Amino acid sequence: MKLVKVAVIGDIDSVLGFRGLGMTVIITDNPIEAYKKLEELVKMQYGVIFVTEDLAEKNPAIFENHKEKLEPAVILIPSSRSDKQFAMNYLHELVKKAIGIDILKEDNNIT
Repeated sequence: MKLVKVAVIGDIDSVLGFRGLGMTVIITDNPIEAYKKLEELVKMQYGVIFVTEDLAEKNPAIFENHKEKLEPAVILIPSSRSDKQFAMNYLHELVKKAIGIDILKEDNNIT
């Protein structure tokens, strides 16, 4: 069984708690530094990397360069400093692209 290394990148308020779950925690508010750290984690063969949505919004390369790849899985998470729902909107877009309908949309009338 292969162990998957997991990391999280974001501001201190959003990511510090993940340290208690055994994840590698990268604390930064700088979207350029976040991208560099992400690339370092990719080279170190991390399988899952969570990034706060505010960093991804400021530097779309953070998720654009990895969204078509299976590994690592770069997953956007909400930030304590953002209420724009950037991560949720991106998730809706990916679901719609994958299956043709946004099943996460609250007003879908599927019968």
